[in-house]
Amino acid sequence: MATCWLKWGISTMVMASILVSLAPPVAMDTSCKAMSGYPGVPGIPGSHGADGKEGAKGEKGEPGESGWGVKVLKGEPGEAGPPGRSGLPGDPGRVGPQGPPGLTGERGSGSFISTNVSSYFSYKRNTFQPPTKNAAMHFDGHIMPDLERGQQGDSFDDGVFRCSIRGMYFFTYHVSAKNQVCLNLKKGTETKLGFCDSSSGFLVTSGSVVMELKVGDEVSLHPTESNSVITKDELADNTFTGLLLFRT
Repeated sequence: MATCWLKWGISTMVMASILVSLAPPVAMDTSCKAMSGYPGVPGIPGSHGADGKEGAKGEKGEPGESGWGVKVLKGEPGEAGPPGRSGLPGDPGRVGPQGPPGLTGERGSGSFISTNVSSYFSYKRNTFQPPTKNAAMHFDGHIMPDLERGQQGDSFDDGVFRCSIRGMYFFTYHVSAKNQVCLNLKKGTETKLGFCDSSSGFLVTSGSVVMELKVGDEVSLHPTESNSVITKDELADNTFTGLLLFRT
């Protein structure tokens, strides 16, 4: 490599001498300045220098486009999940404003119940004989005997009331006894209610019931085996009353 550079340098010097001899004469400067020479041959490239220091941080770039806007194929619906737990009850809402009044309703039809129709009875026991057990108790005396015949109410034969007007009826009784008494209120042969009472001495017991009756139904009061009803000779009254509340 050095030999090549040497040959090249000699050739360059020879060429430079020839060019000088061919150049026209130049007036010499009498000053101390030397004559400028021709540019030299470029030197050999130097080796790479060390890496420079890290530069300052650059400015933040513009935000990129979002990928959410890209349309993709719709997937298959997944299976329904289990129901979640019930949430806590919310606070009560405020009371809303009062609404406008509604439209006037149609006039109703007249009632089929006649106030002129009545059915009732009210009797007491006047007999001195004790009542027969498990049979209809006899009530043979009107509570208000001074009323006119048409106001005495329905007949009450052999202690049995027989319905002549279908409707809702109210029945009540008052019975005096010693120690104990048990009575059954019957509609026909069916016992609808049973009443029992007891005491160490005399007692007065009462009971009442509301029943719906059809025409021909019979209602009566029956003493049971466990009773000691007081009779008329012991100055006690036993009463049985019934009345029609309204027709059905």
